[in-house]
Amino acid sequence: MSNSKTVLDETPFQTAGPFLHIGCLPNAINIEGIFDTDLGVKPFANKDYDKFITITGSVFDGDGKALDDIMLESWQSDENGVYSPECGFTRFVPDSLTKKFNLYTIKPGFINNSDDKAQSPHILLSISSRGLNMTLNTRIYFEGDDLTNDPLLSNVKNSRNDVSSLIAKKIDEDIYLFDIFLQGDRETIFLDI
Repeated sequence: MSNSKTVLDETPFQTAGPFLHIGCLPNAINIEGIFDTDLGVKPFANKDYDKFITITGSVFDGDGKALDDIMLESWQSDENGVYSPECGFTRFVPDSLTKKFNLYTIKPGFINNSDDKAQSPHILLSISSRGLNMTLNTRIYFEGDDLTNDPLLSNVKNSRNDVSSLIAKKIDEDIYLFDIFLQGDRETIFLDI
């Protein structure tokens, strides 16, 4: 046959799928018996919970609808700006009724880059969801902290973008609000990493 096809069809993109919670956080959605505990339930298991802060918020789609089929992962330093392979990672999902997520953690400290420039306290955040064909990455900074010399924020400001989507608003003594917008006029700044 002279008409044989020599180029294969491209396969479709694979998104995270609607079963993300089942595979990664079964206990969080009341599916017991798969794992004793879900990976990343507590970012700092050996820290005093009286010193924890709460970061709460929702993830909104392009129509402004709060979503619950989202998985968030965070990684951060401790209060002294030290990263550790045993601490600082957590995985969480929004509540299916309120569509709000709650991250209970310690407030991170300042971190020095390899060139000794200080990064303002921040939490790295990854967002996975049905419909996304790649993880979205961003940072959470904190209202009230000195953000003027942070290298990443300086680059964002120099590009004439508004950095406010990266700053958690303090709404109580130890509670911060951080909403994430996947699209639209209020879209959160996502990092290409």
